[in-house]
Amino acid sequence: MYPAAMAEAQMRVKVSGNFSVAPAIPTAKHSMFLSAIDISNIPSNNVGILLFYKTPVAVTAEKDFHAIVGKIKTSLSLVLVDFYPFAGRLDMKGGESGRPQIDCNDEGVEFVEATIDMPFEDAEIDNFQHKNFFTELVQTRHGKDNDALLSIQVTGFQGGGFCIGVNFHHVIADGNSFSHFMSSWAECSRGIFPISKRPHHMRKVFQRDNGDRAIPNVYLRAEEVVTDLIKEAQIFRFVRHNSLPMKYSEMNGSTADGSVENTNNIIIQKSVEEKTNLEISTFHFSEKVIQALKERSGASTSFVAVSAHFWRCVMKARQVPENKPVYFRVPIDFRARVKPPLPSTYFGNCVCSGIAQTTGKKLLEEDIVFAAALIQEVIYSCASDAHINNFVDFVESHLGSGNIDPTLGNLCSDYIVMTSMSPKFLVYEIDHGCGRPVSVQAPSLKGIGRMMLFPGREGGKSIAVSTQLPRHEMETLKQILMVIPD
Repeated sequence: MYPAAMAEAQMRVKVSGNFSVAPAIPTAKHSMFLSAIDISNIPSNNVGILLFYKTPVAVTAEKDFHAIVGKIKTSLSLVLVDFYPFAGRLDMKGGESGRPQIDCNDEGVEFVEATIDMPFEDAEIDNFQHKNFFTELVQTRHGKDNDALLSIQVTGFQGGGFCIGVNFHHVIADGNSFSHFMSSWAECSRGIFPISKRPHHMRKVFQRDNGDRAIPNVYLRAEEVVTDLIKEAQIFRFVRHNSLPMKYSEMNGSTADGSVENTNNIIIQKSVEEKTNLEISTFHFSEKVIQALKERSGASTSFVAVSAHFWRCVMKARQVPENKPVYFRVPIDFRARVKPPLPSTYFGNCVCSGIAQTTGKKLLEEDIVFAAALIQEVIYSCASDAHINNFVDFVESHLGSGNIDPTLGNLCSDYIVMTSMSPKFLVYEIDHGCGRPVSVQAPSLKGIGRMMLFPGREGGKSIAVSTQLPRHEMETLKQILMVIPD
């Protein structure tokens, strides 16, 4: 956001109340164990979405907005009875164990009531394409001690309509758990309490004995894919080394600059983002377009078809050099993949990343079938229970060496597409009693070329994709993304 635009937005948004909302029924105070997967997400302390609601014409008076806010706030206190970790605080020191944990103390969720001096129609312009003031519709945490782990801001527009801005700490939940929370919260707003699907708090299923027990020596390795459709491409897999296992006290996979080297001598480093002149745009893939992409790419799912096309178009818009490596990274929910399977209502982080690599030349010169087959192979390769256990051991071993930001958190490149959220999350079903949202947007995006997916607001099997690129690259993407490959 440019300084002038930011100043304008700050003047237009007026906070009328800032509250702390605790569970309606006090919960037992205790320390909650965090899995290695949870802890690896500590650096991701701001994950946000905006939900825009166009209230009926009759609901325009200030008192009506206050009534809506009051109901939403009350229902939040109800849903926190089951989702109580959101009302706790992150304890980085972890008491005697020294391991980060959640202090479940009912300290509360941040709840902000605000107004903006513009009509709802200003947000609707150009189908809710990202606007500078969107960042002012949600609270942002700054990583301070005792920060709330969940922040809610309800902002009323002139003449009716409002936005619910939600921002949460990734250490608490992945996208699936967050979606579960949001739908349960809406149930409470509609008078459904107890909620229909209670969360399962069972993070200790991933607990490893980190005393003197020797743990497997697990590496992240890029392995060549050799199939009829995929050549000159690699998939990163977690593999156990044949040498003697290492103990926690001996683990140190980090290099001096914080990067991590795998067995193929591929360095995975932190990227330096281009901070200026960036643009966020949302693209809508209709059910008809998606079907055409599936037929053209041979993809088995809508996600794979859209992702393959998006990956190629973004790299073309970015004018990736032929010899440069390009990556695709997708978080894969493994609740149903571990043995025994976990319930879909498992609350916490339960995803591992699938990562594919090829060259810019290979990705763009090959048919879209190549990209689709490679993404499908990545998802398939992360489906095994052995791979998932290796992933957990890999992350745990880095925590043992004092590094809470292991390789997967740092895997960046100038040319990477990373996905987040999912078209499976039913965000357009989040009805607080005054109708469904008319649009769901990201207040901001981290990184260049990130791919945030939601279901399309037109329903059916449509998909909306938001991304961020330098402006000149975004102009190119707008020209090519909605064109089906010949």
